[in-house]
Amino acid sequence: MRGNSALFNQASGSSRQPSFYRTKRRDYVLPVLAATLVLLGSFRMVGFSDLSVADNVSKFQISFGFIALGYLLSWHFAKRMTWLMLLVAAVARIAMLPIEPGEILERRLWDSQILAAEHNPYELAPEAERLTAFRGENWEEMEDKSTPSSYLPGLLWVYSAFEEFGNPRDYFKSVLIVVDLLLCLLFALRFGAERAVLYAWNPLVIYAVGGLGVDHSLFLLPFAGGFLMWDFWIDQKGGVSVIKAAGGIGSALGQMVCVSALLMGMGAALNVLLVPGVLWLIWHVLKRSGIRAGLVALVFGAAPLVLTLMWASISLNVDISRIVAPEYHLAERAVSLIPSITGFFYTGSLSPMVFLGVLGLATVWMLHVCESMERFLSFYLVWTIALATSVFPWSFILLAIVGVGSGNYVFRVASLSAFAYFGAYRVFADTQVWSMPWTLQALLWIPFLLAAAHYTVGSRTKQGFYVHHF
Repeated sequence: MRGNSALFNQASGSSRQPSFYRTKRRDYVLPVLAATLVLLGSFRMVGFSDLSVADNVSKFQISFGFIALGYLLSWHFAKRMTWLMLLVAAVARIAMLPIEPGEILERRLWDSQILAAEHNPYELAPEAERLTAFRGENWEEMEDKSTPSSYLPGLLWVYSAFEEFGNPRDYFKSVLIVVDLLLCLLFALRFGAERAVLYAWNPLVIYAVGGLGVDHSLFLLPFAGGFLMWDFWIDQKGGVSVIKAAGGIGSALGQMVCVSALLMGMGAALNVLLVPGVLWLIWHVLKRSGIRAGLVALVFGAAPLVLTLMWASISLNVDISRIVAPEYHLAERAVSLIPSITGFFYTGSLSPMVFLGVLGLATVWMLHVCESMERFLSFYLVWTIALATSVFPWSFILLAIVGVGSGNYVFRVASLSAFAYFGAYRVFADTQVWSMPWTLQALLWIPFLLAAAHYTVGSRTKQGFYVHHF
């Protein structure tokens, strides 16, 4: 009967028209309610963002609850509501601008300032005597003052480029918001609003980007662009073997592979944790399409990283062996999963390099067995976080690369459970000693592990991830 409603409408004149239009109006109720909750929580959170005040912590988490509830409702989004998705994403991030930048942005701005003054942030730690004159009013907000920089020089080059346009502190969070909205638009164009909203209205992303100025979107935008191009033109059309069948690397499809490798290489040049994604692409093109195609993919994929490292080696005398992802340092206020478990049973202190070595071995194995890039990145990113020695809430944003397109629950659940981390600020405000109670760690890690287990079991079927068998 429902399928023939148009016939009834013709027979009975306008008697059924009001019911038809009421049905359409109901389609907007859930998205508008979700949008209202997201915006309400975003504006409310700004007033309680100073977590050094003990009373603000619970109010901060209540504000997060409003955004989280709106985020949960948005999982049932309509494709035609793309305009609402982008509008709310922009307003929510702009609402966070008054929040003081976090320690990541403070350190990046410090390093770019030091480099502009012709000092080397890869040799001089912030607390060095020669840099005393550069300490400003935000000096106390910076963490890890005793360690020189160790992130990829490509990211420092980006900040240094903005230093030419004036003090980045005045506008850099606005730049990050624009880049993040472009990433939202990219997801919407590829998957529609019902998937893009998983990133655009994500409470962790909104707070990290708009409030703290976390710069993950700088490398997520090019890397995700290259990954989505590969997923659409290669994975969804039969896998790497279609390149050779289409005429090799010189064909139109081969050129798309080169562009995909270049974009992913640009992202990897800004975050060393993304390098294995480029290696997977190069290895599988080499294995399935021949040496010539593999070498061309190698040139395009490795060029951004190699060029920035050459610049750093020549201009800054950077020791490349000291370039390590922040997640594999030892940070005072960070949490960890597997390192904490091993520390409970092992009385000694294991070096972060041990866990990085384990990740390297696991990555080599996954490069061989995962025939889909989406599948490889999903497992690799989960293991990267599980083995990391210094995990912060925004570390889970990396999961968005595959979490948005696949719709798996790892990224969604981790983004929500990560806010348990901020409960430790209540303890810190009372005692002035940073500690993470086991209850908060359980609230943070157990949902993440359950979601990862759910994906692992579900990925054995063809539902969720596009799995190839050659």
